[in-house]
Amino acid sequence: MKKLITISLSILLCLVGALYIYSNNNKSININSPKKTENEIYRTKIWATGDIMYHMPLYKYNYDTTTGLYSFNTYYQKVSEYLKGADLVIGNFESTVNPNKNISGHPMFNTPPEALNYLKDFGFDALATSNNHCLDSGYEGVQTTIDAIEKAGLKHFGTRKENSKPLIITTNGIAVGLLSYSEIFNGLDGLVPKDKRYEISPLQEDLILGDIQNLKSLGADYIIAYPHWGVEYTSEPSETQKYFEKFLLDNGVDAVLGSHPHVLQRVELKDNKFTIFSMGNSISNQRQQWIGHAGVESGVFVELNLIKQNGNTKLENFILHPTYVNRYHDQNGKIQSEVVLYSDILNGGKYRNTLDQRTQNFVDSSYNWVIERLGSLQGPQK
Repeated sequence: MKKLITISLSILLCLVGALYIYSNNNKSININSPKKTENEIYRTKIWATGDIMYHMPLYKYNYDTTTGLYSFNTYYQKVSEYLKGADLVIGNFESTVNPNKNISGHPMFNTPPEALNYLKDFGFDALATSNNHCLDSGYEGVQTTIDAIEKAGLKHFGTRKENSKPLIITTNGIAVGLLSYSEIFNGLDGLVPKDKRYEISPLQEDLILGDIQNLKSLGADYIIAYPHWGVEYTSEPSETQKYFEKFLLDNGVDAVLGSHPHVLQRVELKDNKFTIFSMGNSISNQRQQWIGHAGVESGVFVELNLIKQNGNTKLENFILHPTYVNRYHDQNGKIQSEVVLYSDILNGGKYRNTLDQRTQNFVDSSYNWVIERLGSLQGPQK
């Protein structure tokens, strides 16, 4: 009987050992299977917009004397659901935040820091900071703005600190590199020491080439550039825009998202590389009736859908979401401003009935202007 038990235990131990080896060998095969890794498909959705400007009339009515804080809760409230549905949301922060200077609007922007907290809450992830207003509160303001953005939990690119690396944000397995440059600085670039000019990212070839090389060495799969360039209120790109657009794309940038003209400019798709020369105003206090330039109430959220397979990343398709800055009186009679998608305020849109008849007429007319400049709102499927 003891012999029988011993034999049975030996057989059982052999079976357990065999199962252990089989299980571990199979686990190793599943984890290290090259076929599974090669066929892995990653996708990410990016929403990007143009100039976010803080003219004083947009928020001076929203100061709380009891807390000493400003509210920016209307700005992107009606598009927040879309922004939170994207994997990465980007905008051009055309202002500074310097606690050592007085709050101010145009022409020398210095915005309350709580504005950044609201952008974060609305769904923004990263802000371009190299533009013609980045020195409005002095050279010191370049660094204090970076500090404020970081404190709000947002990323930044464009202006930079000494020895900082280019920004890469990885979403859904795709590493997106972000660059930002400015053609002009309103004559204030003299405030920056000559050996520190790279900190404000002027639009120049050697700096661009070095940044692209750095991004690629750091593993960027897809590179987006935010150049601040061109001539204000012109619907056609300048020669400088055309030159640098080609330079950026020829040297490794995959998408060029322009800003500064305050009106929309055309979109191009060449060899699966995307360009919009100007995304217009995302939000501002500029109105056609005041400054005489059509289209300043309009902007766009550019949706870029990326796909990565077998280590290669490309643009799968794009969708343009035109936006309108609606100016209205709230229930307390205070003037407020908000960004809304045109699709939500045209006939049948969910916010159409919040507009008075005069605004509806202006919106319909403005949308026709937008379509003339953007053309098709959706790129080809890839």
